[in-house]
Amino acid sequence: MRILVTRPEPDAAKTAAKLRALGQEPVMAPLLTVVFTEPPVDLAVPAALMLTSRNAVRAVSRWPQAAGWRDRPVFVTGQGTGDAVRQAGFADVRSADGDAADLAALVMAEIGPEHRPILYPAARDRSEGFLKILRANGYDAHVVEAYRAEIAASLDIAVCEALRLSRIDAVLLYSRRTAVAFRQAVEAAGLENALDGVRFYALSARVAEPLSGLGVEIVIAAHPDEDSLLALLQADPG
Repeated sequence: MRILVTRPEPDAAKTAAKLRALGQEPVMAPLLTVVFTEPPVDLAVPAALMLTSRNAVRAVSRWPQAAGWRDRPVFVTGQGTGDAVRQAGFADVRSADGDAADLAALVMAEIGPEHRPILYPAARDRSEGFLKILRANGYDAHVVEAYRAEIAASLDIAVCEALRLSRIDAVLLYSRRTAVAFRQAVEAAGLENALDGVRFYALSARVAEPLSGLGVEIVIAAHPDEDSLLALLQADPG
């Protein structure tokens, strides 16, 4: 299958390599560009951190003061982010192996609200539902905007042409914001009718929500991680 890879670099290249190893043909179309913000200078030493993406890990790794936090527990949503955290030098990594709600549950199960503050380096555009759960239970969850994901103005001309000619078989979606970017780009190019026969593979139902109403076929990963997403390609090659 010819599969559109929409996630930002450097993760897009890593996903493309995995697809080639599975015998698939990746078509590169990053729809987001990650821009890191300047590191904060007045942060208190956190009792723990919560990281929900590899980009959050990359952001924290740029902060000089983070070198002194390597012994802090780091709570992550999944194994991919957890692996990145370990590679960044943090020793105590605890994975919820799920979504943000699972992350909140893990934090509450493993540390009490007396551990203050819990630092959440996050994207500018984010969901904070799980933070409300933590705060309602007395936790001091402190958000720092660590990066932003800027949406591409349009799809590459070659990608548009491939969609028009039905030369794209599938699209991988790893984040809700990427799904928003894809829909905006497709509608701007007038390609809504070119999606017939294209199968969308999404990391979660929430990621897929922005595609509602397009009438496309969407397959949801069993777990919100890349291994589960790519397993769909093998189980359902189309």
